[in-house]
Amino acid sequence: MTCPRCGREQPPGASGRFCVHCGRVLGGVRWVATTPDAARPRTPVARRRPYPGPPRYRGVPRWSLWPWAARPEPGSPDGPLAVREAREPEGALRAEAGLLRRLAVTTALLCGVAALGEVFRYVLLLLSRDRALPGPLLGWSDAIVGIFGWLAPAAALATGVVFLRWLVTARALAADASGTRPWRSTRLLLVGCVLPPFTLTVPGATLAEIEHAVAGHDPAARPQPSRPVLVWWGSWVVGVLLGLVTVVQGFWDSTQALADGVVLHFWTDVAAVLVAWTTIRVTAHLTELVAPVLRESGRSYVVAGDGAQRSSTTVAGDGAQRSSTPVAG
Repeated sequence: MTCPRCGREQPPGASGRFCVHCGRVLGGVRWVATTPDAARPRTPVARRRPYPGPPRYRGVPRWSLWPWAARPEPGSPDGPLAVREAREPEGALRAEAGLLRRLAVTTALLCGVAALGEVFRYVLLLLSRDRALPGPLLGWSDAIVGIFGWLAPAAALATGVVFLRWLVTARALAADASGTRPWRSTRLLLVGCVLPPFTLTVPGATLAEIEHAVAGHDPAARPQPSRPVLVWWGSWVVGVLLGLVTVVQGFWDSTQALADGVVLHFWTDVAAVLVAWTTIRVTAHLTELVAPVLRESGRSYVVAGDGAQRSSTTVAGDGAQRSSTPVAG
């Protein structure tokens, strides 16, 4: 190989990249620049999947985290399983009461706005007797009455469904804690709560029976409802009657009937607000009566598994098991 700089031939034994005479890089040598990771084998980059969301469970998770310093032994009477068993009926009742309270507050707010919309419409009716009203005012009146006329009944229906769930749960827990059995079946109770004219008496009577059973009175004696139960019962009867009269009056189409319908809708909305407020009070009152009785009796239910027997266990205050009666699942 001849050096391109000095023109001299390289000795036969020379095999370097530089000229042995002048030190220049010999021709035919090519420098290649590579990155530091070029020698590493390339692995395919996994495609990042979108976030699938939080974990989902088939049922409501019953697990929780205990503070390490206060964590009891798994087999002790105060262990997580024993505490969950003792608090499950009370927790379920309080959870339904909390959901019912939120729905009742929503219903009261929607019905209150609907009542204000009826007042606004009635004022427009009075003004329209001797003058022509602008279109935007009529449009706002129709929008308020129309929108809240649908939202308020929907919220009231949802509140009624949750109230029936709470009523069935509270009645069963009160009867179990007092050692009695309700003479109405669940089906008769539900039918009596929604079918006139039984709806005027069955819900209030059931609330009085729950209060009577929890108080530990004689099962053969006639229940004496307290003031929260009586106030709810009276507001419920007034609300149901006003609702029925408003529905019947809606079939008339005269001018005076339309004006009377606005007044009836206003008083029906006011009665709905009163029923929602008294529902919050009476459910809170009875929940606070039933929950301490459940805590004192320590009665709980544990499902051993599919196909197994369901056991009803009474646990004393110290956590010791007093009695166990198997009940077929």
